Amino acid sequence: MPDRRSLPPMEATEFAIEKAFRHCFFALGLVIGWIVLLLPLIALAWFVAFRDRTPDFRALSPAALAALGLLGLGVLLACFSIGVNWNRRILLDERPSFLGRWRLDGAVWRYIGGVALMLVVLAIYAGAGAAVMMAAVPSLAPTIGAAAQPLGIAVAALIGLSALFTLLRLLSWLPGLATAEGGYTLGTAWRTTRANRFAFLGLSFWLLFSLAIAGGIGAGAFFAQQSLPQPWVKPVAFAVIGVLAWLAALVVHSVPAALHRAFR
Repeated sequence: MPDRRSLPPMEATEFAIEKAFRHCFFALGLVIGWIVLLLPLIALAWFVAFRDRTPDFRALSPAALAALGLLGLGVLLACFSIGVNWNRRILLDERPSFLGRWRLDGAVWRYIGGVALMLVVLAIYAGAGAAVMMAAVPSLAPTIGAAAQPLGIAVAALIGLSALFTLLRLLSWLPGLATAEGGYTLGTAWRTTRANRFAFLGLSFWLLFSLAIAGGIGAGAFFAQQSLPQPWVKPVAFAVIGVLAWLAALVVHSVPAALHRAFR
């Protein structure tokens, strides 16, 4: 394996979009399966916390806190399980067994560990940006005057760009955890993704451009249902918005697999 690979931004974006459209019903089946499995926790949370009225979340009872906490944990595990099956589907063309759609095996736990590591890294970047704006800028203001604020913003922006590049580099590693591809380790991901800053910016541009098109269509549907009097317009408009939101979410969740495919 070479020490570095180059990312084709347009091809990676097209891959994410194509997989979102091709496997959207597969993903819907995974979500419905987990909703069915979580129905007892959903019913418990409704009975304990929402049965009488909308609760005051600042003063929840211990029973309501426990029920909502269990439901939140179940939803979180469902998201990770679905993420693993989604990556395996679009990279390996794997269709899980009947019970496999609720998988919580080693691949899922490795995936959770990878996401946790990424969150720690992003928290470090966020802390560095906050330190620049809240500590460095006030300390420099007496010395360089009005230039302190724009200088702090510029440094924070550079930290944000560095965080984006680091996030995309680490994202290429997550599908390797989902597919149990032992050869694509964190070190491999870090080596093969280096020197791709402009490619990452290109990927970000094309991804945002594609999502902006979907957002524009959704906005058009929303304003259409407000301005047209026909009764069928409102359900059709909200159906269009729902489908676009679903496909946009799948496109975003396909980006790690697109990066993994380009760099492995």
